[in-house]
Amino acid sequence: MDPITILAALGPLAVDLGKSLIGRFISPDGFKPANIADYTAMKNVDLEMFKALNTAGGNNPSYPWVEAITRLMRPFVATIVLMVWAYSELAGTPSDSLTNLTASVFFYLFGDRSLTYARKALDKP
Repeated sequence: MDPITILAALGPLAVDLGKSLIGRFISPDGFKPANIADYTAMKNVDLEMFKALNTAGGNNPSYPWVEAITRLMRPFVATIVLMVWAYSELAGTPSDSLTNLTASVFFYLFGDRSLTYARKALDKP
């Protein structure tokens, strides 16, 4: 297996490890609100962050169809890569480079989600 493919597979795990190390050694202990006003303010900050993440790249003054194409670009490219790889395998002309690219796309699509579900399963009592 190509080293780049292995790195793509371990990418989400490395990001999670980096976040946990930063959280443990650099950031202070978790903020614990003393009253309901502090708790509400903390949740409002989280809500604003999620709103900013959700609207990132979509607030440009443009036509609605341009925004739709921009948001669908990643799934479209991933679908094309997966379809070209499937055609190559079925036609009997496999390519190592194409297989490695497809593995990277596959782990990009599903590796982070799988890591999230695995962490939730481990956190359950």
